[in-house]
Amino acid sequence: MSLLAPEPTAASATSSVPLENIDRAVGSLLKWHRRHPAPPSDNFIYLILSLVSTPHNGRRLSFRLPLPHSLFSSICIFTNNPKIQTQSLNPSPTIVSLADLRSLYSLRESLVDLSNSFDLFLADRKIASRLPSLLGDAFYSKKKNKRRSKEPVPVNLSSPAWPGKAREILGSTRLEMEGGHCKGVRVGRVTMERKEVVENAAAAIEAAIRCVPKKWHNIRSIHIKSTESIALPIYEESEEEEHDEVDLEEEKGSKKREVLAENLEGKELKTVKRAKR
Repeated sequence: MSLLAPEPTAASATSSVPLENIDRAVGSLLKWHRRHPAPPSDNFIYLILSLVSTPHNGRRLSFRLPLPHSLFSSICIFTNNPKIQTQSLNPSPTIVSLADLRSLYSLRESLVDLSNSFDLFLADRKIASRLPSLLGDAFYSKKKNKRRSKEPVPVNLSSPAWPGKAREILGSTRLEMEGGHCKGVRVGRVTMERKEVVENAAAAIEAAIRCVPKKWHNIRSIHIKSTESIALPIYEESEEEEHDEVDLEEEKGSKKREVLAENLEGKELKTVKRAKR
């Protein structure tokens, strides 16, 4: 697996996505979730990028996209070295050893509780290969090449630079470019402030476009959604109407995957066409 940073560019990739479109979509999601609270383990907000064509280079490419506001407020590190220096990390991590896993978290229920107790898990690379058998499906997906959000991220804790690597992980999200036309990128949580989610989404779009082959010419649409909500459009390649904040309550059941056709305040968003490059 390749873990790469986006290519640098001088242009702003969000120039084709008006910030007000992102803001209104995020406002709709947060308004809906105030009436439908999500469980702590499943409260992410996602950007959904729909591509015209997918890469066929045979490699699984993962990119880290920097975000201005971290998605993680708690962190746990699996390591057999209880003396690792963690003072420079914020939030301060909790250390769990292999012995702790065997003695305190031997039952699946306790592993599920552990998974739900932290936003992010890191693992010492020395013991990472032993964790799937200890953590099971509470942390790891049974599907090949499918990564769960709580799967521990391996880090070389023997390196003096590991705190910097941990801070990079804390301040970023992942874009997986293997297979399929739709790419989901976590950009927020429903517990975050509206402004924070909007700024994260704008930053993620700017970084993600630099990772996509042919850049904007390969973007069919961009939507934003939570796990339970419908997908709200913020960019469309073709000319279609987009709308202001909407009542997700009325649309959730029958139009879960459709572009919305109703607006709350009677204000229509301007059509967003793909910019000519």
